[in-house]
Amino acid sequence: VVWNPRSHEKLHIVNCGGGHRSWAFSDTEAAMAFAYLKDGDVMLYRALGGCTRPHVILREGLHGREITCVKRVGTITLGPEYGVPSFMQPDDLEPGSEGPDLTDIVITCSEDTTVCVLALPTTTGSAHALTAVCNHISSVRAVAVWGIGTPGGPQDPQPGLTAHVVSAGGRAEMHCFSIMVTPDPSTPSRLACHVMHLSSHRLDEYWDRQRNRHRMVKVDPETRYMSLAVCELDQPGLGPLVAAACSDGAVRLFLLQDSGRILQLLAETFHHKRCVLKVHSFTHEAPNQRRRLLLCSAATDGSLAFWDLTTMLDHDSTVLEPPVDPGLPYRLGTPSLTLQAHSCGINSLHTLPTREGHHLVASGSEDGSLHVFVLAVEMLQLEEAVGEAGLVPQLRVLEEYSVPCAHAAHVTGLKILSPSIMVSASIDQRLTFWRLGHGEPTFMNSTVFHVPDVADMDCWPVSPEFGHRCALGGQGLEVYNWYD
Repeated sequence: VVWNPRSHEKLHIVNCGGGHRSWAFSDTEAAMAFAYLKDGDVMLYRALGGCTRPHVILREGLHGREITCVKRVGTITLGPEYGVPSFMQPDDLEPGSEGPDLTDIVITCSEDTTVCVLALPTTTGSAHALTAVCNHISSVRAVAVWGIGTPGGPQDPQPGLTAHVVSAGGRAEMHCFSIMVTPDPSTPSRLACHVMHLSSHRLDEYWDRQRNRHRMVKVDPETRYMSLAVCELDQPGLGPLVAAACSDGAVRLFLLQDSGRILQLLAETFHHKRCVLKVHSFTHEAPNQRRRLLLCSAATDGSLAFWDLTTMLDHDSTVLEPPVDPGLPYRLGTPSLTLQAHSCGINSLHTLPTREGHHLVASGSEDGSLHVFVLAVEMLQLEEAVGEAGLVPQLRVLEEYSVPCAHAAHVTGLKILSPSIMVSASIDQRLTFWRLGHGEPTFMNSTVFHVPDVADMDCWPVSPEFGHRCALGGQGLEVYNWYD
């Protein structure tokens, strides 16, 4: 079967009878050829005209069911002298950049078990589906991105964009793959996306490989991954960590090694004792101190827990407790800080460092409320230890504010754009901007969007001329440009 992942349609079917192993396929505008070995014979199938698309032109396919997660990867700019894309970060964009030259690469996942890579030009108002990843057997609820760069590496950069992506969802299933977006003048977006699957992980398959599995409680195959967060480590020899919020009440840490080709369950904790809805990682950097990696998790009871991953991964650390049985993951100890932020489930979570060296933390709940507080990370010296190894972080809340009736329904999207601006999205179909920095958050402005049951939102800066972009995913996808 020749399949077009961009339009989700079959282009050609060859009745080969099956039962063969070796095969080769070639397609040109003139003809299509399919050769294979069967019963010791070389079989050749040839069709004139190639795998041309039907004459009926359809709208580009996106998803067959609701979108559950939206994640921006990076921005590609079209070079004016060659007309080819090159990778750019938001901070690299100069004031007055031409809008049509900028294209955002966004990843969406859906209940239809697919992950889609989209190209969103800045000013055309169109969305081009570059490719779809169909490895999952159940709903895909979360994606995380790491290792963003350019093809060819830093020594010989080539036009385009590369990134590693981790996707997770139902059936306790997780996949890691890499994408490479390159120029392609033959497509409407002038871009093409190449996908390489690297590794996968399922909790029930992991349990089946254990030697003493008769002594353990089998993992529930209906466990769902609700949220993902990539934790970039600065320790040599270790790849990034992927934190997962799980419906069975666990926060699990996975270790990615060999550029994502090895995905291993490292540690877990059942601290929340109920469904964990969100995880979010952030770093704390202070002068003359080691960079600290922190993780925040949120559950259905409205509680927040903060974990110090840097101390956990240190040698001779007591935060990682030995597993109950050999072969099982380590156990996380007690969190550094717990906070009751809401009275019910937390569906959105974000942080941002401040100039004073603290962290702004914002969360949104199912009751339509917002909670914003300033978190201080203070390093304490243990009495029995000396040097940097004896430093442990103490987390303390300096300021705390709540907005009880920020929205009329679940707050499912939240992003702190700067120390003075925050944006939130809700199932009440309102996108609202808030002013921060002078006491409790104050209302700035709001607009009504047309995506029902919005499940996720991502916002990013484009340029001084085009402000910020907000992508909302739910029963459809909608993108807004916002100017301060």
